[in-house]
Amino acid sequence: MTKDEVLALLIHDMEKFLHTHSDLQFYALAFDCNAEYANFLVCMNTIEEFEKTLQWYQKKYETYDQEENILDLRYNPGDWEYTDISQVDVFQEEELAAKYQDDIDKQCEEIMDFCEDILRDFKKTDVFEKIPKTSDFIAFCIDHDEDVKEALERQNVI
Repeated sequence: MTKDEVLALLIHDMEKFLHTHSDLQFYALAFDCNAEYANFLVCMNTIEEFEKTLQWYQKKYETYDQEENILDLRYNPGDWEYTDISQVDVFQEEELAAKYQDDIDKQCEEIMDFCEDILRDFKKTDVFEKIPKTSDFIAFCIDHDEDVKEALERQNVI
């Protein structure tokens, strides 16, 4: 997909999502990337949903009173409530093979760069402005096997 096609899809999907969830306020938006497969999900979470998840983790695991684990849980889109706002397939499998010919490092780097570029552009749209945000709202990209803290530091959001 071209950058313009991706942005158009994100705008459409976010407008639809916000229309059906107009009563919520979000603390984070993430592009949950799987650079190896050249796709990403657009995810968001609310404080209320985070607190429910944290309570569940704290009942099950005693280490979720530690600040580092709480931060990891707070910004790990895999544990968020709203993980299916949009799904973007940057390339089909055949296109990936033709473009990168098994150079997985180059592929992952370029896909993450593309996702970060899309996020920068998405943040300039009217629909992004319409997202009800907490005062500490952040938006970031994270690869599926990337450490949460590293992803946040790489993008200077914490």
